[in-house]
Amino acid sequence: MLCTQGALTCSVGPRSYALAPVDAGGTPVVRRKRRDKQRKASTEFPAPTEVTLEAEKTIPHVPVPAASTKLPKGAIGRIKIGQSFAEYDSALSDLSIYVHTPALSSAQDPESGKVFFVGRRGTGKTAIRKYCDQNGGQTRVIVPEIFSPSSTLQEKGLLANTRQRPFRSLVSAFRRALQVEILSMWHQRHPAHFELPSDIAGELESFAEMDFDLRCLHFISRISGALADGDDEKWLIENKVAKNIAESMKVLGSGGLATHTLLIDSIDDYWEGSDEGLIYLTAFMHACLETSTQIPWARTILFVRENIFERVRARDMESSRLETAVVGMEWNDRQLLEVVERRLNRGLTAKFGLGGSTWNAFFEDPEDSWGSVLEYCQKRPRDILIYTSNAVEAAQNSGHEKITIDDVRQARRRFSDNRFRDLGDEYAENYPKISLVLSRFYGLGNAYTFGGIESFIRKLHNDAEVVRLCGSWLHDNASPEKFIRLLYNIGFVGIRANGKLPKFRALGPQDTSPPPVSDTTDVVIHRCYWDALDLQESLVRDLPVDKEFGRIGIIEDLPNGFDESEYADSIDLVMSSLKELPLGPEGATDFEEIVGDVIKLCFFRALGNVEEKSRSQGGRVIRDWIAANRAQIGFWESIRVKYGAVQVIWECKNYDNLSADDFHQLSYYMSDVGGRFVVLAFRGEMKPAYFGHLDRIVTNNNGFVLPLNEKDLMIFLRQARNGKVKEDHIQERYDNIVRKLS
Repeated sequence: MLCTQGALTCSVGPRSYALAPVDAGGTPVVRRKRRDKQRKASTEFPAPTEVTLEAEKTIPHVPVPAASTKLPKGAIGRIKIGQSFAEYDSALSDLSIYVHTPALSSAQDPESGKVFFVGRRGTGKTAIRKYCDQNGGQTRVIVPEIFSPSSTLQEKGLLANTRQRPFRSLVSAFRRALQVEILSMWHQRHPAHFELPSDIAGELESFAEMDFDLRCLHFISRISGALADGDDEKWLIENKVAKNIAESMKVLGSGGLATHTLLIDSIDDYWEGSDEGLIYLTAFMHACLETSTQIPWARTILFVRENIFERVRARDMESSRLETAVVGMEWNDRQLLEVVERRLNRGLTAKFGLGGSTWNAFFEDPEDSWGSVLEYCQKRPRDILIYTSNAVEAAQNSGHEKITIDDVRQARRRFSDNRFRDLGDEYAENYPKISLVLSRFYGLGNAYTFGGIESFIRKLHNDAEVVRLCGSWLHDNASPEKFIRLLYNIGFVGIRANGKLPKFRALGPQDTSPPPVSDTTDVVIHRCYWDALDLQESLVRDLPVDKEFGRIGIIEDLPNGFDESEYADSIDLVMSSLKELPLGPEGATDFEEIVGDVIKLCFFRALGNVEEKSRSQGGRVIRDWIAANRAQIGFWESIRVKYGAVQVIWECKNYDNLSADDFHQLSYYMSDVGGRFVVLAFRGEMKPAYFGHLDRIVTNNNGFVLPLNEKDLMIFLRQARNGKVKEDHIQERYDNIVRKLS
């Protein structure tokens, strides 16, 4: 987009649109004059090469051309925006819908030097990972589980200094594990290479077949053990292995090798936010950077949420090294418009131009519609897609030939409810049950003075339910300054000072510090949450202590009629029972009961009518579980469509080693009536031998078995207790199996 004084020009392919006059500062002054009725008889597709907008108001957003256009008959009914969550979006297999942002360009360019792609949820990290996996040449996706360690071999205090031996040992171990993974990729395509350096051959023979996390643990144990024993010679040998292998990899690629890229995603699935996990993640990030910068044909790309990256940056004395390799997932208005236009165009044979022409074709009042969408959305693709999708559905239900401004307004409440739920889910791991605290704003004002926030905090501390479920983090943020900073950091409020417009935090790693907070500061709740919370347009200066908090109406019913406290207590009981449960026949009945509780407590939104499925074996009654799959969206809906899984069977095995008979038995559960998807809950780790059995079930039964181990069950329980509802973990487990079988 090229801006000059007097005009704003948007280039779309070979065409240029003079969109609007601009003032001396480059600000668009968009004016639209009413079209006469004869303009409605214009051609079906946009033909003019230049469109000038004139008329009555100024829009501080991307200008939208208002040339009269006519949609093909039934075009509104054929719109398929696609899923707003990249994990479930089959549209991402179509390369034409991707917007080529600076972040995507950096991911495609091995010479960019960018390793860490940082942004909030919904900013396009997983979409970039999918694009690179499909089009990046030599790539492999890994989802590490190592960032939730149950213990470390060194004291946390010794690992705190990133320049000392204990921390550098972690970096060395992770770097060696990453290098073996890259060598494994190379060897998979060059199995007949006979002139391997001896050290590379040894690494491949000994460690290439190991699971990535187990390989990391193995290397960590070796180097940390030497350090703990005070064996300097052994430690030096172990520490130099990664460097020596890197030198041999340089020699291996001296003849010219294509870049081999590891795409590392979804690390927050397993990360509990503990200090140990943070230390491991920090060391892993340093290992990713060293691997990418020191081996010419090797590259790692790590996709990480901004709230996690902020914690790493806060504790890492060497974070400046990492920041040179960071890409922020920021979006501007023009790019967001293109995200929607590319998807609106998908169903058309002859497509409209980008830069506003497509939006104009589908929306009856394009300026007001686009302005409304931007006003209510935070600047990320997921928000824009959800809002637009809701407006499209409203138009389809009303039988409109174009999407009207009333359709856009009708979509607003549904969008607001969705964004409020997603905000609580996004930060549930950092601030358990934060949605409960945010819900206490229900029915109050949309803006608060410093004193208004003080009185709100006092009321929170008098709320027994909030203290019970959120006290672990609420007490640490009890001062108005810290509480305002927290709300600012999660994107719930902006900070307003001296009568200026409120400032909201950026979506990426830049500009994360809030403006100064003082007793003259006001905070304003973001517009996208106003409808969900039924906020009044008023400035709150004080809340009476005796005034009851309102109760938000969008919180869903919990299973068994539990309130929030009873629900949390039930999950705590199941988690403690699982931790203490013995393996084998002695604990088999209790394990079956625990799996049933996991289904009822963690998957009640998608799986209902959960019943026992009993059978006899060896003189003992064995209970499995069957649940009706009633999901309308997300992971379970995709499973129902793909495998006809209107019923889902959960098989329970209270042991850590599975046999061929276990997998053979599962194939008998699959049918055309109930579906061909079975969950296998067991207590051990995945082993390479299991994938052969899983592959045979796919081939012979056209079905799928999803193994879930004890760690997975604990993650489901922990996330449910914290208020997280997104199905990203089970989706990732499924995707991981699919990748191994393909």
